[in-house]
Amino acid sequence: MKKIKPIKGLKKALYKGTLSKVKSVLAFMIIGGVLLSTAYLCRYAYIEYAVADAHIVMTYPEIASSGYPDGSRFAYYDFISDDKLEEALKIMNSRGKYKNFTVEDIKNNFYVYSYLDGSAISEVSSNRSEGNDFSYVANEYDITFVQPHDYKNKIFIRKFLSPDYSDEFLKVLVDVNKSYISESKGGLNGFNVLTTFDDFDYDYDESIKVYKTKINAIVAYLASIEADAPDFSSAKHNLTIKDIKGKYKLLITNKLDSIDNFIDSSSISKNVEVASNKTNVNIENTTLKFDKASDRVLINDYAVTNYDHTFTENLINVVRDDKQGLYQARPKTAFDQVVDKKNAETELVAEYQTDIEFLNEDLTRFASVKSQADENKRLSAKADLLLKELQKEYNELTSIAKEVVSEYLNETNKHYITASVEKDSIFSTRLLIKMGIMFLAGAVFVFVFSVWLSLLADGRELRRKKKMLEEIRNDKKRGVI
Repeated sequence: MKKIKPIKGLKKALYKGTLSKVKSVLAFMIIGGVLLSTAYLCRYAYIEYAVADAHIVMTYPEIASSGYPDGSRFAYYDFISDDKLEEALKIMNSRGKYKNFTVEDIKNNFYVYSYLDGSAISEVSSNRSEGNDFSYVANEYDITFVQPHDYKNKIFIRKFLSPDYSDEFLKVLVDVNKSYISESKGGLNGFNVLTTFDDFDYDYDESIKVYKTKINAIVAYLASIEADAPDFSSAKHNLTIKDIKGKYKLLITNKLDSIDNFIDSSSISKNVEVASNKTNVNIENTTLKFDKASDRVLINDYAVTNYDHTFTENLINVVRDDKQGLYQARPKTAFDQVVDKKNAETELVAEYQTDIEFLNEDLTRFASVKSQADENKRLSAKADLLLKELQKEYNELTSIAKEVVSEYLNETNKHYITASVEKDSIFSTRLLIKMGIMFLAGAVFVFVFSVWLSLLADGRELRRKKKMLEEIRNDKKRGVI
């Protein structure tokens, strides 16, 4: 049996000790990495236990200019504006969910990204790398919603294990945005404004003028819709846009015109004194216009009378006509223009004069009404009744018109925005990458910590040996050894 040399045995012992130490460090590094990555997984699962994603596509032409269908400015953070979040929460509350959440609780739990496909990304990057002033407006967007925990819940376990309604809430929010675009930005809001009356106390004749102006504007609006969709018919009311337009026209001919004639012939007013003052002001303004037009007639008449035709009588242009060939024609001269102006101003004079006559007749009738207070009261009561009936018919027709227009816009705008919503799985490539990073971070931390402990232990051992050597030296000096 061979004897192991002392040096060789010492090396082998040192090697085994070092290898054992390395194995221990590696084992602790693995344990540290697993612990840190597991802790991160637990934290991630707790925070993002309920996540949903929505992919939204805007398909109307105006989105290319970053606008809504009505041309107003669009920003993709409009998807998660406070008013829309509040409306979505109300819908969820009506279903018995998210009752403890407020807008402030969830507004920071959304992440909105504009979505670019590969070709778009390449084009944008290429143009910008070349130094071009290039902007790209995406029409696709991704919204991620991370549902927070319901810490306000009275049931203790529900504070930390809240039910997952993230996808349902995101679907509700998408529907709220669809309704907003359809009703407020797709045309219906404009129709609502068009049909709504200002809250003013109009006089009788002013009410008639307002009604006529409103109805004529509504008819023009409906005519534009009819031109775009002549075959559209409401499924609910079995009416076409042309039918609704015709009903508004009948409202003018059957109601408004007769009420207008009654008010005009009766010369009634809610306040005769105020109406008389307004008429006097109108007479003054119209008289001023009449005087100015009369002066312009005199000026143009003087110009016509004293115009010198010596030059223009001999001025001839050679022109070509496709049917008659070449022929000679006199040009339009300043004389012709002056004559045209004189004729136009003469027509205005006649028009203003007629208006003044009618206003003076109204003023005379108002004076007569003042002296017949009882008769004015009776006629005013009849006018109030007629206007009340008119308002009732108008409101009923407008209510139907809004539903028909809304149905038309919903059919037209149904492709303005499309969306798909789905739950986001906790386990993803991103999570695995982050867990890998956490594992490496944990392993590195354990390695650094073990090196620090090793250096600390080596330093302690070195100090112990130094102390031992110092004691030996002291013993030698004292002659103990």
